[in-house]
Amino acid sequence: MAGKKVTIKDVAREAGVSVATVSYVVNGRTDLKISDETRKRVLQVINLLNYSPNQAAKALASKRKIR
Repeated sequence: MAGKKVTIKDVAREAGVSVATVSYVVNGRTDLKISDETRKRVLQVINLLNYSPNQAAKALASKRKIR
């Protein structure tokens, strides 16, 4: 995926899980039942694809400015 920003959808597709599951793993949610196997698989794909969360989207979601 050279030249293209990797999205959470790309990670979900490669890991074989939902976008919500990837979001929960990225945000460190522990209040939800996500198996260790699934969590590890998602983290592996994140590292493999070099995924980093979109800072503009994060700012919009939290209603704060980007600095």
